[in-house]
Amino acid sequence: MAEQEERINKKIEDMIEMISYNTSKGSFARDITSATAIELVKEEDDYKGQLDTRLISTATGTDLDICGADKALIRQEAIKATGEVKITGVNGSIIKKGYIVINSSTATEYEVLEEKIIENISTTVKIECRKAGIIGNCEVGQINKFGEEYIGLSRVENLKNITNGKNTETDDEFRTRAEDYIQNPRISWNQYVFEDKAKEILGVENAHCIPRWKGAGTVRLIITEKDKEVVSADTISKVKSYIENEIISDINLTVEGVEINSVDISMKATISSDFNEEAAKTRLIEKLNEFFFKNLFQQKIYYFDIVETIQHAGCIIKIGDVMVARNRNDIILNENRLCKVNTITINSL
Repeated sequence: MAEQEERINKKIEDMIEMISYNTSKGSFARDITSATAIELVKEEDDYKGQLDTRLISTATGTDLDICGADKALIRQEAIKATGEVKITGVNGSIIKKGYIVINSSTATEYEVLEEKIIENISTTVKIECRKAGIIGNCEVGQINKFGEEYIGLSRVENLKNITNGKNTETDDEFRTRAEDYIQNPRISWNQYVFEDKAKEILGVENAHCIPRWKGAGTVRLIITEKDKEVVSADTISKVKSYIENEIISDINLTVEGVEINSVDISMKATISSDFNEEAAKTRLIEKLNEFFFKNLFQQKIYYFDIVETIQHAGCIIKIGDVMVARNRNDIILNENRLCKVNTITINSL
């Protein structure tokens, strides 16, 4: 309110400067300029409010959906988690489609998607969470109850983590994707199209395309896999097969997993009183690895950016003599390299 009054007074003063007759408080001219200034400020605020709802950088909610639709982009909806469970029971027992199994830690329910008969004491069946979102994600062994007592079935457990459930895309996530789409337009099968197609394969977290890397008609794709340092051969094969067989076939496509570039970091530092040395090291490794991942596929990681990341990690009060791979130089990388912290050494400052 104080800011609005200041803007109104400024407009009044600006208009009064252009008037040669009596503009003292209570005068006709003063009343007219005051009323005009108030309406001008209201119009400015209204215009700004409308403009904010039409810009991707400031719109939220439904307004952001409208901005995205203008660019042929739709907010990604929540995805139900899917996976497999092992069910143990009496041979010959029927596991029916629609049976319910439960994550005992969160009371989340999953529905069996197929009918099977137990032949060798146990079998595996596919399941899907009844609710969309990350609520369906779980760790090994958390799905361990039946929804009710089923004849002949005695035990259920998930032998692998389930991590493919996703919440509805947030405003920030949708805005970031839309801005990337605008800044890096997907046209004529350029590198951004190939990167998008690679990320359509389940498990692929990030992708980088190097077009014409061995001349015309050649494409090199570097990918990372979620929760894995080394990309599996199966995921590489799925990406290559999907693009070559279903998307575009008249190219020479090479798909590779990212390679880890381990880095040893040492420094002299004063650790915050809120951390002991091990906790400080853990925090630094976490923050530095986050920084390295954000700079994935760069040709160079700057030394002073690494120092700045350490300074803002929240566990170090003062630092000096920071050594990255035993020197103070930038890290030179190939486009298929991802830096990760190998060891951190903290000496007293």
